[in-house]
Amino acid sequence: MIQPDEIIRSKRKTLAISIDAFGKLTVRAPIACSKERIFAFLQAKEGWILRKKAERTGAGIQLPSENLHGYALLLLGKPCKISVEKTDKVGYDSAQQRIILPEKNTKTRLVRWLKENAERILTDVTAQKAKEMGVAYTSLSIGSARGRWGSCSGKNEIRYTFRLLYAPKPVIEYVVVHELAHIRHKNHSKSFWQEVERYIPDWKIRRKWLKTHGALMEIL
Repeated sequence: MIQPDEIIRSKRKTLAISIDAFGKLTVRAPIACSKERIFAFLQAKEGWILRKKAERTGAGIQLPSENLHGYALLLLGKPCKISVEKTDKVGYDSAQQRIILPEKNTKTRLVRWLKENAERILTDVTAQKAKEMGVAYTSLSIGSARGRWGSCSGKNEIRYTFRLLYAPKPVIEYVVVHELAHIRHKNHSKSFWQEVERYIPDWKIRRKWLKTHGALMEIL
């Protein structure tokens, strides 16, 4: 039997279910709705629930605790462990795929390191793709947005979240091309997607990775 993680009752008239990025199953129900009716509803939706839970948990994403030592995050799509040690500097051990962090201000130092590397990588990829596409952007910056991977303003200012650094290089390239395509097309019209497809023929596959790994937006 499907067991919900949380049941939220309110003045709503219908039953609804949702599964968040970490596989948590929430049922929203009318105040007077019986448990029998709720579980019958879950039983009827069992196939959809199991499929969605598998999609969410299959990404293997876990939120970090306060103690980051031993936590594994994705770095350019590959698992990378965090090691908190007695050191003053942030280091990266490529042989063992680990980030070495100091004991003081651990999270702050990690975010700063991720932002610095995101800026370095995204600056290079964006310049390369802009030249390939024959477009020009006015500026590039790295932020901490959780709602979107990247954006292009009306003034052609490109902005990315540092969390894009978690994604594999091909996925990063898709986001870059997506934002650069907005320089020519300020919407998501058919012409816009044709522009994207001209440079990223398998953009749908790469975009699916972002949707499957949406929980990455919650990390740090």
